[in-house]
Amino acid sequence: MSPSSSFTPFPSASSVDADENEWWTRREISLIQNLLQEEGELERGEIGDRLGCKYWGPMRFRAALKEGVNRGAFRKTGRARYGPA
Repeated sequence: MSPSSSFTPFPSASSVDADENEWWTRREISLIQNLLQEEGELERGEIGDRLGCKYWGPMRFRAALKEGVNRGAFRKTGRARYGPA
């Protein structure tokens, strides 16, 4: 193997992985969005408890909150509070 080869022991991300990740991200954002539309403004911990985010996987809840705000699905209303868009 030449020194310029790009071998890595880690599998590369495929478009299938990206598509699946996007599907899960949209689902998680939708769950948060629906909860906030039904309940109104909530604290981050309350959202996580109600949706069982501890089972989503590492950092998924944090990423879904950030991406949901970026996409306009809901808004950040305070330090650790979110509300409907």
